Amino acid sequence: MQIEPFLKTIDAISRVQRLMIFPLIALVFVTCADIFARNLLGSPLIWGFDVELQLFAALITMCWAYTEYRGAHVRITVVPEALLSRRGQEILSVISYLLFLFPFAIVIFVQGFEFAWNSWKLREISTTTPWQPVIYHIKAMIPFASFFLILQLIASTLRHVIAAIEAD
Repeated sequence: MQIEPFLKTIDAISRVQRLMIFPLIALVFVTCADIFARNLLGSPLIWGFDVELQLFAALITMCWAYTEYRGAHVRITVVPEALLSRRGQEILSVISYLLFLFPFAIVIFVQGFEFAWNSWKLREISTTTPWQPVIYHIKAMIPFASFFLILQLIASTLRHVIAAIEAD
């Protein structure tokens, strides 16, 4: 069974998410424009806060899978690596993924889908500022991003299983 092309496809999907650098750049410009308007012109941009919030939400959610791909999520060492063989470390990683990460990602997907669906049905708008932009498209990123996270978690788990099998 050739599993490597499957894993490479998932990795390629996650690597596309590094394009989120563009919303980050836009976030910097909007924040600077808002600060400029507030401090030098005496009035903040009516749309500044909402756009900043939406860009930040997009940036954070859409980088979940890419962060997992890069192995950059926060990890907690429960059992010191010196106490386990390489195979033991990989098995512990698989157990951790199955007991903690997958359930978390699945709950985020299911609850996020319901959250976003209700927002789309209502055509929800933000009431925090006078601009009142629509926000249902931002809420839709939660299940979308968690789906890609689940895909990357599958790839990571399979890699740990393979490493456990191949370990000395």
